[in-house]
This record gives sequence, structure tokens and C-alpha cells, in this order.
Amino acid sequence: MHRALEIPAHIDLSPLSWFLYQQGIPHQISEEAGQQVLWTPGSEQGAQVVQIYQDWTSGDLELAKAPPRRGAEVGRILSSIPWRLLPVTLLTVVVCLLVALFSKLGENLQAIAHFTFVDFRIADGYIYFARLPHTFSTHEYWRVLTPVFIHFGFLHLAFNLMMFYSIGGRIERHQGGIHLAGLIVLTGCLSNYAQYHFSDGSSLFGGMSGVIYGLLGYGMIRERIDKTFNMALPSAIYGFMIFWLALGYTDLLGPVLGKMANSAHLGGLLSGMALGLLAGLFFRSRLESSQE
Repeated sequence: MHRALEIPAHIDLSPLSWFLYQQGIPHQISEEAGQQVLWTPGSEQGAQVVQIYQDWTSGDLELAKAPPRRGAEVGRILSSIPWRLLPVTLLTVVVCLLVALFSKLGENLQAIAHFTFVDFRIADGYIYFARLPHTFSTHEYWRVLTPVFIHFGFLHLAFNLMMFYSIGGRIERHQGGIHLAGLIVLTGCLSNYAQYHFSDGSSLFGGMSGVIYGLLGYGMIRERIDKTFNMALPSAIYGFMIFWLALGYTDLLGPVLGKMANSAHLGGLLSGMALGLLAGLFFRSRLESSQE
């Protein structure tokens, strides 16, 4: 996708969007850090959009008012979802929703046993966990990643998916789906292992929070090294991330939220920061080489 225009949030773009629709110019409008961003499939359509916008704002082109929107329809809602712009982000959200449905938000222990870091069985009211070597000997390699798709309760699911969509979507827009997928796999596996290692082999943990911390750590470091990369996140988000991490280790929220996966949070953050450092140095050196 091509980033064609950045326009202040107070400008009504509905006449422009309606005109582009009538002209058959595919586009998508999103909001980032108080600005509207208009996306097109390629630079050619982007150049057309820029010219049309300039003609409109200068008064050389008069655009008709967009017709009123119709009531919400399932088809229109689904078609408005930016599947082509954010395929990896949205696919990850869908998988989390399906696992939540399948496992009844973590209440069905037999269902989540397919996704936990190591297998377990329940007998006589006790849970018996397999060991990690057993996971590899039985070739169940997917378990290293799949705990990120498990969520326990509606609030856990809703908060994680909102955060992941916001942060993951920003990275996918900037770097593409393959880049985001790699970050999900690496930070997910490392944060899961950290949680398993420091929880005495218990596999009853899950959630996207380790990945979210990884993506935040990645952006926080890479932005400071690679000036072409900008997550456009308020600095307060990073501050809240550190505060929430420290708060988790106090166990003050235990009676309300239950036991938090603190090791997964820290493992995700540190792995994301390391990846942000490597990516920042790589992309900065590539930029410097192209300028020589």
C-alpha cells in the first residue's frame, strides 16, 4: 500500500472519498496520531489522489457532498475492514477469536491443552504437565508459539486485541506483513519460553501481551536508531507499558486480574528491544549506503 496523503483530522474527507469511489480509484482512510492518512494500492493512484486533493482545496475542482451513510450491514462492515492493508494483523486477531470461542475463553481446559506450551492431563483433580523435551520428541513444535492465542476471560481478550491491532497494524503498514509475522513469531516464542521457564514448568498461561510488549519494545528502540521508522505512538504509551510491567511484579492486581504472566511481559519486551536494535542498525546502514 502507498501512503498518498496525510491530512489533519478536522477536515471532512467524505466528498473526496465519494469522488474517488465514483472515479474507481481504490483507497483507504485511517487515523494516526491525530491525522487522517489516505492509502492507495500504488504510487500511480497516489499521484492521482494528490492532484485531485490539490485541485479540490485550491477551488479548481468542486466535489459533491457524499450521500448519507446507510445503516450498519454485515456485508458493508466486513467490506470496510482493511483485509488487504493489514492481512497479518487481522488474521492474528481472527485466530485469537476462534481459539477464544473454541476454548470458551479458557474455561475449557481440554480445549486449551491443544495450544499450551506443553501438554497436560487432568486426573483426580490435579494437573500433570509434560516436560519441554517431550514436546520436541513428539514434534509438537507449534506449542512454542500457540499460547499467544489463548485468552482467559473477555477483558483479557478485548484489551489484548485492541492493543495488538493498534500497534501491530502500525508496524504492518510501515514494514509489511512478513516483517510483522516474523516479529510475532520471535517475540511470541521467546516470551512464552520465559514464562514457562520462570513458572516452574506450568503451561497454563497465554495471551498476546508478551507479543504486544515485544512490538512496543521493538518500536521504542528502532525509532531512536532508524529515523525513517515512526510508530507515531504517544510517549505515554511507553510509560504506561513500563508502569504496568512493574505493577505486575507487585501482585497488587492479583485479586482483580488473577496471576499475570510477568515473565512473558519482560521476555517479550527484552526480545523486542533486541530485535529493534538489530533492525534499526540494519535499515540505518542500508539508508546510509544508498545515500553515498
